[in-house]
Amino acid sequence: MDKFQAAFEILYFLSTVDGHVDDREVQVICDFLSANYGKVDFNPKQVIDIIQSMTSQGMLEELQHAALVFKGGSSAQDRNALLDFAFKLIAADGKIAEVEKDLFIILGNTWNVDIPKFLANMR
Repeated sequence: MDKFQAAFEILYFLSTVDGHVDDREVQVICDFLSANYGKVDFNPKQVIDIIQSMTSQGMLEELQHAALVFKGGSSAQDRNALLDFAFKLIAADGKIAEVEKDLFIILGNTWNVDIPKFLANMR
């Protein structure tokens, strides 16, 4: 897994925890990755199929792995851009579910980001 696939998985997991992910949401994620990190060089459909076959525990472990992969292959600026987009993604429907908040905090903890400070700086 490279940092692009890791970023996709992170954003996909955040999108899917509230139920269903529409193909348009997947396209928005891919567009974000292309605009910010370059060419998407993996098959999103194949990654989605693998993720959908995982147990809840497997998904959590995969999210943590993806967060570590992305951390290892990115700059602090890359991580902040991804966190910013991730927050906008989970807040897009006007409410943030507890599980979305939990996953967002896991990302912040994995990347050594002070989430309350990060959120305060977004305002």
